[in-house]
Amino acid sequence: MFNLTRQEQSVLLFLGAAALCGISINYLSKNNTRLKGYFADIALNSANPSKINLNQATLEELTALPGIGPELARRIIDYRTAMGGFKVSEELKKVKGVGPRKFELLKDRIALE
Repeated sequence: MFNLTRQEQSVLLFLGAAALCGISINYLSKNNTRLKGYFADIALNSANPSKINLNQATLEELTALPGIGPELARRIIDYRTAMGGFKVSEELKKVKGVGPRKFELLKDRIALE
């Protein structure tokens, strides 16, 4: 009926598989209670990332930031306590474990207000 080349058949097969995956994820996210919460959390975090105040953040708030674990959060709090708080956000790079790449990842999620 259709005279498609091998490449066209492959593209159609790929598009069909991608559509089927999307439909499956949509169905699971609406009908599976465990996954419903997971997908809702992802959507909330990516749509509206709230800024964390470095001078007042708790250990839990700091560990919610991308790339910050409990140990690094503790070092941030220790640095904040020893230095009397952060004056500028770039000062975060002085904490062991926060380099330029990690700072670039965090700079839109931190504040000093």
